[in-house]
Amino acid sequence: MSNTRRNFLKQIGASAGMSALYMSGTSTAGLAAQDVRAMAAGAQGSMHDNEAFWDRIRNEFIIEDKLIMMNAANMTPSPKVVHETVIDHTRDMDMNCSFQNRGKYGDLTTKAREFIAGFLGADTDEIGFVRNTSEANNTVINGLDLGAGDEVLIWDQNHPCNNIAWHQRAERLGFTVVTVSTDETLNTIDDLLRPFKEAINSNTKILAFSHVSNVTGTALPGKEMTQLAHANGAKCLVDGAQTFGYMDIDLHDMGCDFYTSSGQKWILGPREASFVYVKREAQAELWPNIVTVGWARNKANGAQKYESLGQRDDGRLWALGRAVEFHQMIGQDRIEARINYLASVLRANMVTNIPNIKVLTEQAEGFNSGIFVGLIPNTDAPRAARTIYDQHRISGAIGGREDVLRVRLCPHIYNSVEQMGQIADYIKASI
Repeated sequence: MSNTRRNFLKQIGASAGMSALYMSGTSTAGLAAQDVRAMAAGAQGSMHDNEAFWDRIRNEFIIEDKLIMMNAANMTPSPKVVHETVIDHTRDMDMNCSFQNRGKYGDLTTKAREFIAGFLGADTDEIGFVRNTSEANNTVINGLDLGAGDEVLIWDQNHPCNNIAWHQRAERLGFTVVTVSTDETLNTIDDLLRPFKEAINSNTKILAFSHVSNVTGTALPGKEMTQLAHANGAKCLVDGAQTFGYMDIDLHDMGCDFYTSSGQKWILGPREASFVYVKREAQAELWPNIVTVGWARNKANGAQKYESLGQRDDGRLWALGRAVEFHQMIGQDRIEARINYLASVLRANMVTNIPNIKVLTEQAEGFNSGIFVGLIPNTDAPRAARTIYDQHRISGAIGGREDVLRVRLCPHIYNSVEQMGQIADYIKASI
């Protein structure tokens, strides 16, 4: 564990009521979840299968009755403490959007940056606020000096903002994009690393990959991939859209040069509020995409030069900090264990109930994923997808064309073990 992360955990544990000091407007968000904080502080172990514990956590969400939310890889509901922070600050801004009232956001944004940096084992001057992973990835893609003879190595399971975006940039600058595939069945870490080891060479300037694939749920080893890139003189971009808020991350330990993510996914944060991590040593080589008011100040503050975006909804940045605080209150290790437990129960139920399902989420030992992806053949996919949502109220990435139904299901801490059984039953009844 890095010193940054260790100090953050010590600080957050010793100051339970700290965040209320930085609130403005009503005290609702400042007081929310204090009983949950006390419950979590007194809990022992991972609590991954303690339904009473997680029932209490679920009370912090206002999810529509009977709706089973299983789409964390795309968007999650926020806990009360987060969405009430957004509401309070939106109201406060509409009541008084003067320069004087907005001045408080300097302190709030600083505190949010500290929360995020400490949570991820980074330094505050390595965190720049952006809107989502797409903007963060494109900040890196458009900010590097690449040209003819240079190569960028990517995974074919990357999200389009870390895949197609590279190809579009290559059309303009003339560098080469090399795409590799991993095997369908993965048994060891060597199976994950092999195709990248075979493709990387002295012309490779950056290795860019999704930490966990949104396509199959397959996880790549971030630290070992970073070491592979650095051993070959390349930099490493880790797309953490599916790991920020799911996995326990220490960026200094991982060693990557760039890490990107979104606030509306696993961290349970607000929409259009996120960050790009740029390691201090890599900042001199990455140009900003946008330069506007406050540039001189931002330029002198590390990764803040990548957040020079003009007017923005500053209250959402503070709400993102509150989401991190909510995770830390429960314990990120507990959250990861709970998600993995629910995903394993879901997988077992799906395979048992639907014998002809082809599971795409095959993991190497020790590399878990909170994403379950399966293909169900011989199904009227459009009709089944409509039935699954309209009648059974399951919200996930469920669809397909003609006779193959594709289901991507991603549980989170607002889900129950009971729902994992219901999902398998309802999908079976719909195909």
